[in-house]
Amino acid sequence: MTTTSLPSYLFVPQTAVSPLVSFRLLQPNDLHALHQACFPERSLNAFRRSFAQLLRRYETERGFCLVAQTQAGLIGSGQLTIYPNGAELANLIVVPAWRGQGVGTAIIGILTAVAHHLQLPCLEIGVQNDNPRAQALYERLGFVPDRPLDLPNRPPALILRKQLPPNCN
Repeated sequence: MTTTSLPSYLFVPQTAVSPLVSFRLLQPNDLHALHQACFPERSLNAFRRSFAQLLRRYETERGFCLVAQTQAGLIGSGQLTIYPNGAELANLIVVPAWRGQGVGTAIIGILTAVAHHLQLPCLEIGVQNDNPRAQALYERLGFVPDRPLDLPNRPPALILRKQLPPNCN
Protein backbone atom coordinates (compact mmCIF):
# COMPACT_ATOMS: atom_id res chain seq x y z
CA MET A 1 0.00 0.00 0.00
CA THR A 2 1.34 3.42 -0.85
CA THR A 3 0.67 6.82 0.63
CA THR A 4 -0.68 7.96 -2.73
CA SER A 5 -3.51 5.44 -2.60
CA LEU A 6 -4.80 6.10 0.89
CA PRO A 7 -8.57 5.66 1.17
CA SER A 8 -10.51 8.81 1.96
CA TYR A 9 -12.17 7.31 5.06
CA LEU A 10 -8.81 7.53 6.85
CA PHE A 11 -9.12 11.34 6.82
CA VAL A 12 -12.35 11.34 8.81
CA PRO A 13 -11.55 11.82 12.50
CA GLN A 14 -12.78 9.18 14.90
CA THR A 15 -12.92 11.71 17.75
CA ALA A 16 -15.15 14.69 18.42
CA VAL A 17 -14.12 17.75 16.44
CA SER A 18 -16.11 20.65 15.05
CA PRO A 19 -17.94 19.88 11.78
CA LEU A 20 -16.34 23.12 10.50
CA VAL A 21 -12.96 21.34 10.42
CA SER A 22 -11.82 19.03 7.64
CA PHE A 23 -8.54 17.20 7.04
CA ARG A 24 -6.54 16.57 3.89
CA LEU A 25 -3.02 16.03 2.63
CA LEU A 26 -0.75 19.00 2.10
CA GLN A 27 -0.79 20.41 -1.42
CA PRO A 28 1.98 22.35 -3.19
CA ASN A 29 -0.11 25.54 -3.21
CA ASP A 30 -0.40 25.45 0.64
CA LEU A 31 3.08 26.96 1.15
CA HIS A 32 2.06 30.50 2.11
CA ALA A 33 -1.11 29.55 3.98
CA LEU A 34 0.69 26.96 6.13
CA HIS A 35 3.57 29.33 6.81
CA GLN A 36 1.28 32.18 7.85
CA ALA A 37 -1.09 30.07 9.94
CA CYS A 38 1.23 27.65 11.70
CA PHE A 39 4.87 28.74 11.38
CA PRO A 40 4.97 32.56 11.14
CA GLU A 41 8.02 32.74 13.43
CA ARG A 42 10.15 31.00 10.78
CA SER A 43 11.60 32.90 7.86
CA LEU A 44 9.81 32.20 4.60
CA ASN A 45 13.04 30.95 3.00
CA ALA A 46 13.70 28.44 5.79
CA PHE A 47 10.08 27.35 5.71
CA ARG A 48 10.19 26.98 1.93
CA ARG A 49 13.07 24.46 2.31
CA SER A 50 11.16 22.45 4.94
CA PHE A 51 8.04 22.54 2.80
CA ALA A 52 9.98 21.18 -0.21
CA GLN A 53 11.24 18.33 1.99
CA LEU A 54 7.67 17.48 3.00
CA LEU A 55 6.61 17.30 -0.63
CA ARG A 56 9.62 15.10 -1.51
CA ARG A 57 8.76 12.69 1.33
CA TYR A 58 5.24 12.38 -0.03
CA GLU A 59 6.44 11.90 -3.61
CA THR A 60 8.85 9.14 -2.50
CA GLU A 61 6.24 7.52 -0.23
CA ARG A 62 8.28 8.19 2.91
CA GLY A 63 5.59 10.26 4.59
CA PHE A 64 3.29 13.20 4.28
CA CYS A 65 1.82 16.19 6.00
CA LEU A 66 -1.81 16.37 7.08
CA VAL A 67 -3.51 19.75 7.34
CA ALA A 68 -6.61 20.77 9.24
CA GLN A 69 -8.72 23.50 7.70
CA THR A 70 -11.91 25.50 7.97
CA GLN A 71 -13.50 27.69 5.32
CA ALA A 72 -11.38 30.54 6.73
CA GLY A 73 -8.10 28.69 6.09
CA LEU A 74 -5.57 26.30 7.59
CA ILE A 75 -5.71 25.84 11.36
CA GLY A 76 -3.25 23.03 12.02
CA SER A 77 -0.94 20.39 10.68
CA GLY A 78 1.04 17.29 11.53
CA GLN A 79 3.65 15.21 9.77
CA LEU A 80 4.18 11.48 9.47
CA THR A 81 7.65 10.32 8.42
CA ILE A 82 7.90 6.63 7.52
CA TYR A 83 11.00 4.62 8.42
CA PRO A 84 11.75 0.93 7.73
CA ASN A 85 10.59 -0.16 11.20
CA GLY A 86 7.97 2.41 12.10
CA ALA A 87 7.12 6.07 11.80
CA GLU A 88 7.48 9.38 13.55
CA LEU A 89 4.83 12.01 14.18
CA ALA A 90 6.32 15.51 14.15
CA ASN A 91 5.60 19.20 13.94
CA LEU A 92 2.09 18.90 15.32
CA ILE A 93 0.61 22.33 15.59
CA VAL A 94 -2.84 23.85 16.02
CA VAL A 95 -3.37 27.60 15.83
CA PRO A 96 -4.14 29.11 19.27
CA ALA A 97 -7.80 29.91 18.50
CA TRP A 98 -8.49 26.21 17.82
CA ARG A 99 -6.51 24.61 20.66
CA GLY A 100 -8.45 22.56 23.18
CA GLN A 101 -11.17 21.75 20.63
CA GLY A 102 -10.06 18.30 19.52
CA VAL A 103 -8.13 19.32 16.38
CA GLY A 104 -4.76 18.07 17.66
CA THR A 105 -6.32 14.84 18.88
CA ALA A 106 -7.93 14.35 15.47
CA ILE A 107 -4.64 14.99 13.65
CA ILE A 108 -2.87 12.39 15.80
CA GLY A 109 -5.76 9.95 15.37
CA ILE A 110 -5.76 10.29 11.59
CA LEU A 111 -1.98 9.92 11.36
CA THR A 112 -2.18 6.87 13.62
CA ALA A 113 -4.91 5.33 11.44
CA VAL A 114 -2.79 5.93 8.34
CA ALA A 115 0.26 4.31 9.98
CA HIS A 116 -1.86 1.31 10.95
CA HIS A 117 -3.32 1.11 7.44
CA LEU A 118 0.23 1.09 6.05
CA GLN A 119 0.98 -1.81 8.44
CA LEU A 120 3.66 0.06 10.36
CA PRO A 121 4.50 -1.58 13.70
CA CYS A 122 4.89 1.55 15.84
CA LEU A 123 4.82 5.32 16.07
CA GLU A 124 7.10 7.67 17.96
CA ILE A 125 6.58 11.27 18.94
CA GLY A 126 8.82 13.70 20.76
CA VAL A 127 7.80 16.24 23.34
CA GLN A 128 9.85 18.89 25.10
CA ASN A 129 10.03 18.42 28.86
CA ASP A 130 8.48 21.87 29.37
CA ASN A 131 5.27 20.87 27.53
CA PRO A 132 3.32 18.71 30.01
CA ARG A 133 0.01 19.44 28.26
CA ALA A 134 1.22 17.83 25.01
CA GLN A 135 2.78 14.91 26.88
CA ALA A 136 -0.49 14.28 28.72
CA LEU A 137 -2.37 14.28 25.40
CA TYR A 138 0.08 11.80 23.84
CA GLU A 139 -0.15 9.49 26.84
CA ARG A 140 -3.96 9.69 26.79
CA LEU A 141 -3.75 8.56 23.14
CA GLY A 142 -1.72 5.48 24.02
CA PHE A 143 1.88 6.68 23.71
CA VAL A 144 4.22 5.66 26.52
CA PRO A 145 7.51 7.26 27.55
CA ASP A 146 10.38 5.43 25.85
CA ARG A 147 13.63 7.38 26.16
CA PRO A 148 15.06 10.85 26.77
CA LEU A 149 16.19 12.95 23.83
CA ASP A 150 19.06 15.36 24.37
CA LEU A 151 20.11 17.30 21.27
CA PRO A 152 22.63 20.15 21.15
CA ASN A 153 21.05 23.61 21.29
CA ARG A 154 17.61 22.16 22.01
CA PRO A 155 15.62 21.88 25.22
CA PRO A 156 15.53 18.43 26.86
CA ALA A 157 12.80 16.22 25.43
CA LEU A 158 11.24 12.79 25.71
CA ILE A 159 10.42 10.26 23.00
CA LEU A 160 7.10 8.47 23.46
CA ARG A 161 6.22 5.31 21.58
CA LYS A 162 3.01 3.53 20.60
CA GLN A 163 2.86 -0.05 19.32
CA LEU A 164 0.27 -0.54 16.61
CA PRO A 165 -1.75 -3.76 16.41
CA PRO A 166 -1.10 -5.93 13.36
CA ASN A 167 -3.61 -5.68 10.51
CA CYS A 168 -5.74 -8.76 10.05
CA ASN A 169 -6.04 -8.49 6.27
